[in-house]
Amino acid sequence: MWPPVFSMIVAGVLCVFPAVVSADSEIKLYKQVGDDVVLNSGCGNIMEISWKNGVNIAIEWDGTNIDSYGHFEVRGALNTATGEMTLRELTLNDSGLYTAEMKEVACKYPTRLIVILPVPKPTVSKTCDEEMTKCTLTCDAIITNAEPVEYVWNSDHSVTTPVINITKDESSSTFECWLNNPVSQQHSKPFPNPFTRKVNMSAGLTVLIVLLVAVILTAIIHRIKAGMWFFEKASMPWEADFWRKHERPQTDAAESNGTAAQEGSAEEGTPMKPNDEA
Repeated sequence: MWPPVFSMIVAGVLCVFPAVVSADSEIKLYKQVGDDVVLNSGCGNIMEISWKNGVNIAIEWDGTNIDSYGHFEVRGALNTATGEMTLRELTLNDSGLYTAEMKEVACKYPTRLIVILPVPKPTVSKTCDEEMTKCTLTCDAIITNAEPVEYVWNSDHSVTTPVINITKDESSSTFECWLNNPVSQQHSKPFPNPFTRKVNMSAGLTVLIVLLVAVILTAIIHRIKAGMWFFEKASMPWEADFWRKHERPQTDAAESNGTAAQEGSAEEGTPMKPNDEA
């Protein structure tokens, strides 16, 4: 008789072994909602066949007639030559364990059909600390009934979580989040690096200030050369004559020359009266 300890070990192995075999004996097959699926029976030459969904018969053929049950009557079909069962326009409720049998004996390992939704297009959101030294980027998406889903970031393909943390040292200019599941793939729009954006805005502001200072200095130099100061009304930049040359002295000189010329002409045009005594 086996020792009690050894008996317990054997009993434990016998309990665990069926569970391991059962877990390894399923063939997982992922399909997308709305697709069609063809399940291979693996029965070889068939004279009859029965497909079960769980413990319920879905479609059976006795060698003469084909009988379908439930929604398999509308969306199911059986190939009597190969034993393959086709199920069209899959829904989430079609997920389950499918087994092909001949004379109530399974032909091969059952197929675990898993019907899921395609992944949605994700978006990227950010939260940063007040000092803007680090930010957290989150890949946002509703993935209900789309599992299993894998997250991948373009900046670091080793990151497979919906959240990544970045700092000022991050060199990537944009970030993209990819969602993958066994039937589909989607990625977000490029999300700009929040630290790069801040640097660019600061650089643009610096350039604007430099240009503004240059314009003001140019205006001051121009008015100094023109002999006018900024406390005079005409010397304000928004005045119409601000950028015109200072022409007033030339006008005054012209007017003065014109007056002198007129006086000279008047003197030349006055006739000399004859001397009466002569």
